[in-house]
Amino acid sequence: LNLAVSALYRYPWRGARKIGFALTHLGIIVIIAGSAAVIHLGVEGMLPLRTDTASKNQIRVEGELLEVMTASSQLQQADVLIKPDGSVMPKQIGKLSLVGYSDNTIKTVSFTEGATADNLAVDNPAVRLRLKSDRMGQTLERYLAVAPVAYSKVGIGPAELEIIQVDTVGTGKGKSLLSPPQEQNLSPWGSIKVTSKERDTIDTEIIDIKQALSSQAPDSSVKVVDFWQDFRLDANNQPTTASQQLRNPAVQLEVSTLEGVERWFVFGKENFPPVRSVVSGQPLEGIEISYNIQPQKSEDYFRVIVTQSGQLFYAAHSSKGFKSGTLDIGKAVSPGWADFQITLDEYIPHGKINREVIPVFDPTVKGVPALLVSTETGTQTWLPWGEATTINEPTGEIFAAFSPKLLQLPFAIALEDFIVERNEGSDSVAMWTSKIRLEDRDHNVISHRNVWMNHPTWYQGWKIAQASWNPGDLKQSTLQIKREPAWVTALTWTGSGLVISGITIMFYGRGVAKKLRRQPEESGVPLYYHSP
Repeated sequence: LNLAVSALYRYPWRGARKIGFALTHLGIIVIIAGSAAVIHLGVEGMLPLRTDTASKNQIRVEGELLEVMTASSQLQQADVLIKPDGSVMPKQIGKLSLVGYSDNTIKTVSFTEGATADNLAVDNPAVRLRLKSDRMGQTLERYLAVAPVAYSKVGIGPAELEIIQVDTVGTGKGKSLLSPPQEQNLSPWGSIKVTSKERDTIDTEIIDIKQALSSQAPDSSVKVVDFWQDFRLDANNQPTTASQQLRNPAVQLEVSTLEGVERWFVFGKENFPPVRSVVSGQPLEGIEISYNIQPQKSEDYFRVIVTQSGQLFYAAHSSKGFKSGTLDIGKAVSPGWADFQITLDEYIPHGKINREVIPVFDPTVKGVPALLVSTETGTQTWLPWGEATTINEPTGEIFAAFSPKLLQLPFAIALEDFIVERNEGSDSVAMWTSKIRLEDRDHNVISHRNVWMNHPTWYQGWKIAQASWNPGDLKQSTLQIKREPAWVTALTWTGSGLVISGITIMFYGRGVAKKLRRQPEESGVPLYYHSP
């Protein structure tokens, strides 16, 4: 509006400068109109691709989507607008009222008593424990339940909390749980299995790693050279151990035969092949080596033992030793982990699991966005972003999902390769290129294209451009997919042309006009010739 008023204020447009001024302002107005049309009528989204995944035909566009469905109605969908102050538009979708929004929520799990006067619940012992440390200034609350199994054991750093149900503590398993653990003679570092194949003979040898390091025969064909509990490579690419925990055990061997000598690095992780190199002689054939190690159990634990009659006991183990006894509600127990104290706050004989989504305001806690909705009866529920939720109502279930807005493309795109070109003699990036494959099954078209910065490609009116890439993962690339009506593109180009024409006329129009008027005078030919 200001541009139009400014141009009209100089009417009538006489002279090159005023005409150019008017054309420039008209061009800017046309460009602004075209930009507004692009925002409201165009489509733009991002498409992350990987070389090791299949083609995709859905792009993530701006905005969020809420889907609501009940047993008696069809699926309802509506766009959701989240304002900067956290308010939500629209206020009503289907049978749900949109109350609020949080950009950081987490899921919590709790257990409540499932038995009522009208309902005999399944026997499922559960407890609520409170862990407190004055030195660290921390108070933690954890639930344990016999079922589901995933909630029967919880890790607290290097220690574990566990609940176990037994028949009685007088005999059998219950008695052993309340007794100090017996020392086991099993090798804590595991063993090496060596299999040698020569013609029709197969020889197998089992080597205990810890025993072999302390004493081994000098003429042994397989020698244990070194062992690392938590294998890493240091800054000089030399093997070292990051901790004394058996998190990534590895052993170095020296294998000798008449043909030669090899150095082997064998790892405890499954599906990780040994690394071998020739020290002298020829590469060895017919030798297979595997590493067998039992999973390391936590040395620090606090176990709640529940009998069939409902009696509660505890067993705690730490570097200070082992202790056990009865566990009473409100009674604090020191398991031996620094100054931590564990208190039983609640015992639930028939535990019923409850999952709840709550907003958090601690910036150090990473959660997911969620939408707060309310039903007609007043039941409020948080809908986590990207996850379907069931809301139980007296009139029936309501299914709702707060998810990203996706757009289906008429074709699919696959990333065949991602190439990064670097400047010669350095690691600085010169150019990166996405080699893509367009798959249009409706028209039986498969097309191979290359996309790099400022060099997009087009297909059926869709512009495909390079948006971003991940320097830490060269199998990934993100493309920008964009489309707008043809008349909008023409409008934008027309506005640009008017701006260029107006600026040209403002600066050069007067000089060109004067030059054109002087040309007839300088030629010496009279403008009018009258015969005598």
